[in-house]
Amino acid sequence: MTLVDPDFFLQFPQGPLEVAQVFLADIPDDPKLFRHHNKLRLCFKDFMKRCEDALRKNKTLIGADQKEYHRELERNYHRLKESLQPMINRKIPQLYKSLIPSTSHRNSFSRSSLRKVEV
Repeated sequence: MTLVDPDFFLQFPQGPLEVAQVFLADIPDDPKLFRHHNKLRLCFKDFMKRCEDALRKNKTLIGADQKEYHRELERNYHRLKESLQPMINRKIPQLYKSLIPSTSHRNSFSRSSLRKVEV
């Protein structure tokens, strides 16, 4: 008795793609959500890396009778990766504004502010 139809795994992985489309398709308007959006984006990047690692490992473990099944898994992985790329590679510019040094703060110290003071 088979609990799961083997063809089930060959279908395009809709679940992760739908989650990404709902939550990552647009950058949120509310700045309070930027970090959550970015964290989810990074989780998807990690998820895709782990899928790639699993496919690589699976390739070394399968027998000759499973080669076609593995090729289909790889095709589906590449379709998912291609669909997710625009969403997971887009960064929120507002998150990086504070990391860019501003010129007003760059020269806030002068030589005179570092003089040795005798007590």
